[in-house]
Amino acid sequence: MNIDEEKERLLELVQGNRKAFELFYGFYRPQLYGYVFKMVRSHEVSQEIFQDIFIRVWRQRKYIDLNQSFRSYLYTIAQNLVYDYFKKVASDRNKIEAFKLHYAKSSANNIEENIGFKEARDHLEDILAMIPEKCRQVYVLCKLEGRSYQEVAKLLNISIATVNNHIVKATGIIKSNWKSDVFYLFIFFFIFQ
Repeated sequence: MNIDEEKERLLELVQGNRKAFELFYGFYRPQLYGYVFKMVRSHEVSQEIFQDIFIRVWRQRKYIDLNQSFRSYLYTIAQNLVYDYFKKVASDRNKIEAFKLHYAKSSANNIEENIGFKEARDHLEDILAMIPEKCRQVYVLCKLEGRSYQEVAKLLNISIATVNNHIVKATGIIKSNWKSDVFYLFIFFFIFQ
């Protein structure tokens, strides 16, 4: 296509002529596709970018400067789209790396928390073994299984006051045998897990 013919077809394109558009699409496809492929090294991505170039040309056809090189215009669009592609890839990689880092830290923390929780739970079970049987049974039903005092009183055929006395006694034994200051925090998480 010579310069005069290109200007004539370009004028038709600016006016919305689809045949002129298809002519440019077919004429520049091998050159632009090759140019993009050299940079991105992916046929799929090159095809997408090539399509995007001509989508942009069609949408902005009214603003095409007929006195400027159409070829340069296309290559500028191609270059900008390739840069945008690489920025997106870099951003996606950064997001993936940040997610991996967060997940790794989170997983490590969860493992540490689970180990600490297991040790604390084992310690509580050792202390519960020291509590008299009836007292321990009431404590487990109320505090660890989450049953109400009334429900436990009815289940064990004892008064609510007796349930309360067993809870006070068991709590005192646990507090006096607990190794750290985090007793209440642990009990809270143990009961409400």
